[in-house]
Amino acid sequence: MPGPPNTISNMNPRRKEWLEPWHVNPSGSKTYDFIDGLRGIAILLVVGCHLIYYNPNAGRSTRFIGEIFAAGAHGVTVFFVLSGFLISWPFWKSKVKGNSWVVPPGYGWRRFWKVYPPLALSVIVFAPACFLFTHNSELWKIALQWLAGVPLVRPVSGDLNPVMWSMIVEIHFYLVLPLMFLSVKKLSPNAALVALSAVFLVVPTAFRLLNARHDIYFTLHPVINTHFPSMLDAFALGILVAGFDNLGMINRSLARAGDAGLVLIGVALVLSGWLSANGIGEGPVRHEITGWLVKAGAALTLCYAGNPDHPRARLLSTQWLRWCGIISYEWYLFHQPLAFWTRSLAGQAGGNLLKYSALLCGPLVAGLLIAAVVYRCFSLPLLRRGRAKHRVEGVAAPVAVTASLQRGAELARPGPGAAKGG
Repeated sequence: MPGPPNTISNMNPRRKEWLEPWHVNPSGSKTYDFIDGLRGIAILLVVGCHLIYYNPNAGRSTRFIGEIFAAGAHGVTVFFVLSGFLISWPFWKSKVKGNSWVVPPGYGWRRFWKVYPPLALSVIVFAPACFLFTHNSELWKIALQWLAGVPLVRPVSGDLNPVMWSMIVEIHFYLVLPLMFLSVKKLSPNAALVALSAVFLVVPTAFRLLNARHDIYFTLHPVINTHFPSMLDAFALGILVAGFDNLGMINRSLARAGDAGLVLIGVALVLSGWLSANGIGEGPVRHEITGWLVKAGAALTLCYAGNPDHPRARLLSTQWLRWCGIISYEWYLFHQPLAFWTRSLAGQAGGNLLKYSALLCGPLVAGLLIAAVVYRCFSLPLLRRGRAKHRVEGVAAPVAVTASLQRGAELARPGPGAAKGG
């Protein structure tokens, strides 16, 4: 049977006191503190990737270290795997219990209050700031496109804030997941687990590889193009582990697989750095190999759910690391433009170690402080208010959404006279 929710922080109430006001307990799933820590690792990888740079003419050892940090871009993959677990968990809980409803009540509103307000705030802040730097009037159009959700349906310019590409993939996942669970409504939990995991693994991967045969790849410039659904496979293993967890298949002994997951992520970063520094395996093949190592590693770390008291799970539950994970979304949205502006204004370090340190630490500290303030003073109150409103008003609106999705699935289902295939 799966282990109880992580209560490590409860062992020392005085230590927990400072972090508790920052945390919002999930509405439909358990609270696993170590997952906040995994988020913290993921955001540190991404921030390090964007802040740390090196002279391409430097020695091999310097290039090797620099490319390891560059491989921190795979932190986004870790986020996707964690999302697959966390977002699908209440769906599996409902499926295993045999509830009549498929989509958890309030699902759409919870996703909206978590994702859209910070994203919109970053757009509103960065549009005028970027305009002052570039005097590019197209930025106003790009900002309006993001606010209106246009990137979800067609490519848009990546000039405003390139990191927002991952929000497109995340929201596509949020939209597809309920439809997929509706499609397996009549299947048993075990059969549904096999079907959904296979679809999320096979279809996006096949689509991505087919695109690669025609030299079509993910792009950030001149436009952000994620080529839906080619990146949704990153959520598949998280969905699989969430299903195992709800079926009681992750026991205490299996939590040891989490250690292998951490090692696998580390191996992927080092391997990517070594291959890049030595110019070996350039292109999508290398990215596929290291990407799948990270996906598998992140999925294995989720096995700590079987025993949140495992020593490494407790290490991941360290207060400062959890705090980084809790504010990770806001930090992710606000960090990269700060680094770009700092280098644009101050110029490259030119071998000056003190200047190089300032170029790294300045945007690092500023981004962290901005993320903390935005989360605590803006995102957190809205998130709590939105959830409280949902609890007060009941489930009428979510039930309507669920019914609408179910009717859509029924309409999409071919009738007895429909032609097969094609």
